[in-house]
Amino acid sequence: MITEESFIDFKCPYCGEAVSFPRESAGFALACPNCTESFIVPDDGSEVGWQIPLPISTVRLVIRRLAPGDWKDLLELMSDEEFLRYSANAPLDEDGVLRWLERDAHVKLTTPDQTFYLGIMVQDGGKLIGTLSLNFTDPQRLQVTFDIALNGKYQRQGYALETVVAFLTFCFEGLKLHRVGVYCDSRNAAGCRLLEKAGLRREGEFVKSRWQNGEWTSMVWYAMLEEEFRSAENNRPQPT
Repeated sequence: MITEESFIDFKCPYCGEAVSFPRESAGFALACPNCTESFIVPDDGSEVGWQIPLPISTVRLVIRRLAPGDWKDLLELMSDEEFLRYSANAPLDEDGVLRWLERDAHVKLTTPDQTFYLGIMVQDGGKLIGTLSLNFTDPQRLQVTFDIALNGKYQRQGYALETVVAFLTFCFEGLKLHRVGVYCDSRNAAGCRLLEKAGLRREGEFVKSRWQNGEWTSMVWYAMLEEEFRSAENNRPQPT
């Protein structure tokens, strides 16, 4: 029997309208039925829903939504040979980057079947040095895949590891996800080491499974479960 206790009543943190969701939704990211903004259903009796915990600040970085002013840094990333070597994405010119940013401005975390992009910005100077993207892979929206792209000038300085560790915390603590996965080109030894150092588990290799830059490439699949994230809390790498 459905009763009042079966639902959580609160106000949207963006439009202020009253909303109601099943109690089993507590702690998860959902869309406001009035303004369509994404929020987290409170599980502590709060009168107002929780905003998505963005931006994410680390020791040296800010991980945030992309902004129109990022176009020059994104254009630089799209022309980086190290990035393009292992990317299935076609390089973008200035018009392509501007169109991407225009489309991305309308995408929310809970927008169905859309990639959710974040920018990786260095706190000292404010330069955007890469992107992070996530896609939900199940109807319950409890599993995601992600991808990280970093400007070659800023690789091998610990920024990628700092980003991945912060992103996993965002996924498992902020969004209450069940599982996070990522593919890595098998030729990208540094990328595979990064994911393993961040605590992701290698689950298998898909031999010659992706046509990329004129050749078949093998992809290694890594994943982490929420319980693995919790159990490794004391051994998680710390940013330097």
